Amino acid sequence: MDAATRKAKLVELRTNNHNVAMTGIPLRYRGETRTEMVYKIPLDYLVYNKYNGRIGTDVLSFEKQNGALDAEKEQDRIIIERFLYESKKDRNDTTMASLLEIGQQRYGIVTADGIIVDGNRRAMLLNKLFHEHEQLGYPYEKVARCQYFLAIILPDDAKEKDIQQLETIYQMGEDDKLDYNPIEKYLKCKALKRLGFSEEDIASFMSEKLGQIKKWLAILKLMEEYLDEYDYDGIYTRLEKTEGPFVDLQGYIDSYHKHSANVDWTYSESDISDLKTVCFDYIRARYEGKEFRDIAKTGREGSIFFHKDLWDAFLAEHTEKIPQDEKSVDELRQEHPNEDLSRLLRKRDTDWIETAKGQLQGNLQRYTRKLEDKRAANKPTELIERALSALQSVDCGQESFFSDPAIKAMIKEINTIIWDMKKLLDRR
Repeated sequence: MDAATRKAKLVELRTNNHNVAMTGIPLRYRGETRTEMVYKIPLDYLVYNKYNGRIGTDVLSFEKQNGALDAEKEQDRIIIERFLYESKKDRNDTTMASLLEIGQQRYGIVTADGIIVDGNRRAMLLNKLFHEHEQLGYPYEKVARCQYFLAIILPDDAKEKDIQQLETIYQMGEDDKLDYNPIEKYLKCKALKRLGFSEEDIASFMSEKLGQIKKWLAILKLMEEYLDEYDYDGIYTRLEKTEGPFVDLQGYIDSYHKHSANVDWTYSESDISDLKTVCFDYIRARYEGKEFRDIAKTGREGSIFFHKDLWDAFLAEHTEKIPQDEKSVDELRQEHPNEDLSRLLRKRDTDWIETAKGQLQGNLQRYTRKLEDKRAANKPTELIERALSALQSVDCGQESFFSDPAIKAMIKEINTIIWDMKKLLDRR
């Protein structure tokens, strides 16, 4: 059913009082609160909103790889339904049971030509219950009411800007916004800004402070730089489970740009760019927590980047030892033209992580220990105890103890340091 036909059907539906399910419903629309009715609408009169905030990451990534989705086409509708179903897989059974037993309790919002603004997942589950009731084992009588969607119908002058505003207010501005994929809020801010809304407007729609919106937009910019780094531009699904490190990294970069961190050397924009690139590799390898923060964090304890000697050596080893991808994205497309690109990119990341993880882990561990020594520089007892324990752990029976020429040089250096310490103590 095309948009004009859907619109005509909804106009006709509104003239029949038997289709009214609720009255006196307040709706914030274009800065005013209107009083609306909720109608019982056959699902066949409606289409999904493909840019629904719940599935924005999946849809934008899919379209980047495969071209635009058309919610009116059967094959594309199935794809959108799959994204909606997988967006909250753990809640689907509970919601479906509720829809069967007590019906739709929360009304939706649709445009005058039948695009679902709010309630896409509920509509998808109602469609599933009604059209697949035989496969699901339900008699027609049990699912008869599932062929209708309860919703407010917007005026026919609603534009994309109105739709995005309403969706944000009624979904991401409410308590259940925590149910969304963490990346969706960043994409929603970008979409609203593209439509001409101010950051103050966006903060109001999402029930957030202005500073939070500014922060989210900056973090998304950093995420998009990361995607560009690996030739994944626009494929937001590659950001899965990376939000925490990006939030941390953006905070560190802000501090370094403002020179508010107590760093012991004069760094340049080029140094900050190097720091970002190194951290991107660790994010790609799904590093997080204390180990990741030790690379760049600000604050009293500092990080590897705080100390020029540590940072220069750490960066040099990273640059020398971390492998590059064996094949570019274009090469993968050419070699596997019929395979799903998302799967290919996931495998590309997995292969890179398997090759790089040992070097990433080893380099970071070595320099984290050096950082700990820096932090403990004013605690000589602690450092000497650590050094003594390390020396006592050396197995001098290993063949490598005799065959590695570097060991003799290091022992001589250790001996010199110990002799100098002993002379200092003797003079006291």
